[in-house]
This record gives sequence, C-alpha cells and structure tokens, in this order.
Amino acid sequence: MKHAPSPARRTAAATLAAAALLGATGCSAINYQATTHQYSASNGIVEDVGAADFRHIMLITSGEGEPARLIGTVSNSGGEPLDAGIEVAGQSFSVEVPAGGAVTLEEDEEFIVDEAPAAPGAVVETTLTADGESAESEATIFDGLYEQYRDLVPGGWDESTTEHLEHGEDTYGAGAAHHGEGGGH
Repeated sequence: MKHAPSPARRTAAATLAAAALLGATGCSAINYQATTHQYSASNGIVEDVGAADFRHIMLITSGEGEPARLIGTVSNSGGEPLDAGIEVAGQSFSVEVPAGGAVTLEEDEEFIVDEAPAAPGAVVETTLTADGESAESEATIFDGLYEQYRDLVPGGWDESTTEHLEHGEDTYGAGAAHHGEGGGH
C-alpha cells in the first residue's frame, strides 16, 4: 500500500524546489544586467531633442583658453528641415539640418569656440535645442592626444606634446623588462 506524502513533506519539497530555482536564477533576477542596457558608445554627447539626434558632440582644443572646434553630428529624424542649436562656453551655434539628413559639424562647417573653458579631459555644460525643446548635457573637451582628433585641433596639433609618449628601445612591448635588440634581456 502506497502512502501519500504528508503535508509537511509537500511543503518541504516545494520550499526546496523554490530555493533551487532562486539559486539558479538569483543573480540575474536581482542584479543589474549590463548586457541588456542599450547605448551609443561615444566620446561625446549622445542626446535626442525633438527630431534632432545629437551624436558625439565634443570640443577639440590644444588647451584651456585656446580656440576649440565643436565636432559631432546632428541628424534630423523628422520629415521637415529643422534648425538645431548648440550653446557651449557662452557661445551659440545653429545648423540647419535637412529632413531625414545629417550635418557633420567638423566636415560641413567650422564651429569654433573662442576659448576652451577648461583643460582637455574636463566637461563643459552644453545646451542642445531643436523643435522648441532643449536639453542640458556635458560635452567633453579633448585634445590631439588621440590621433584621430589631431587634424581637428584649431591652429594644428603640436607633435612635441606627445613625443615623450613614444616607445624607446627600452620600453617597447611589455616594458623595461624587454630591452636590447630583438627584445632580449
């Protein structure tokens, strides 16, 4: 004769099953999953204001107090042309973006801020406007340390700024441990 499990056994089995399930999914159930977060990787501002999509908006300069070039792209996801605005370091810039089109600031026109308000690596308050809407953001200030920005530095990039960063005979590869010809010790 077969006996039915007691209520205590059924409760214990259910508790054990729930604990096993929680143990198997606990991390993903209660912790933030970075792989589920969608974003646009960028060195600059990524912001949507009305039909304007501001992407990679930043300043390129040789130093604090020096002229800085405003770069990035402003796209228009709407069906009508729009005027988009960027206010940074006390100066205002506007660009007309065709319907469904885009303007790349560093290629289509030159947008130069008279003086970078801070040193490279800092951020500066920036206001973006379009379609009667606005958003506050922070634009990063870069210099020519990154090779892809060197041609964009107003007045040109001073190569001597990075000469000390070049690999020498004793610092190539994994560091000073690899010295001499052929990387031998």
